[in-house]
Amino acid sequence: MTKTAIPAAALAALGVLLAGCSGGDDNAQPSPSPSVSAVEVSDQDLGKALDRLVFQGTGTKSADGGTCLVAAVKGKGISNPGLAYIVEQNSDDIGAVAEGLRKVSSMDAAVLLSPELGDGFDACVDAVIPPGGGDQTYESPKPAEEVKEAAPNLTPKFEIKEGRTINSASELTDGLVSMFSSYARDEEQTKTYAATGECLAGVAFNAGFSQATLRFLAGGAPIGSGAIADYLPKIEDKQIWESKDFTTVLVDCTTNVTGDKRKDGKA
Repeated sequence: MTKTAIPAAALAALGVLLAGCSGGDDNAQPSPSPSVSAVEVSDQDLGKALDRLVFQGTGTKSADGGTCLVAAVKGKGISNPGLAYIVEQNSDDIGAVAEGLRKVSSMDAAVLLSPELGDGFDACVDAVIPPGGGDQTYESPKPAEEVKEAAPNLTPKFEIKEGRTINSASELTDGLVSMFSSYARDEEQTKTYAATGECLAGVAFNAGFSQATLRFLAGGAPIGSGAIADYLPKIEDKQIWESKDFTTVLVDCTTNVTGDKRKDGKA
């Protein structure tokens, strides 16, 4: 089962963004349309929509009717208008749903793409896939010993000397692109990370991280497993990384990238 969330999508910003990284004032949220704000979402409808979203249009459905997936999204606090939007879209493209959801609530979009919710979805999939496969239309998973999560690769891609002071966002760009790309599910995600590198670097540089963490990010270790926050050298920086504020601006970076930039892999 392919991971459903963009890993490392929970960072923190102190309201400081480089010009052009964000599409505007994140605190000024547009009013949700009547079609998604006035509707009370039923668990049954939400479960069906989440089945399609999480199983990515394979035709597979969870054995519990999506109950576990519903509990996962509600447990992470996605608003009722956000849930209504997910049901309304009934899509199998989580990136496209998140981008549209941002117009309803950027916070809901960030939560949808968060590694925490992705882990919740994965746990639901593991728990409710029918024994023996049933009428599944997707490829059966390999034996557990063959699909264990790989060990993280913490070897820096770029040499950053101990004690070096990171003085600008540009010093983080290559490292962050390398680090984020190690989690990419496909070439399209890899291109997105490459195209948003400067924006991501600007956000990280202005987030208030310690120099130790900035050096870690600049090193660009292709971690590829677990959450980036787990490997940050300071507890305070982990708390910044996991705060919801930066999740919002990080999503801005990835959703505001233009088609040309994504195609060329340049920011």
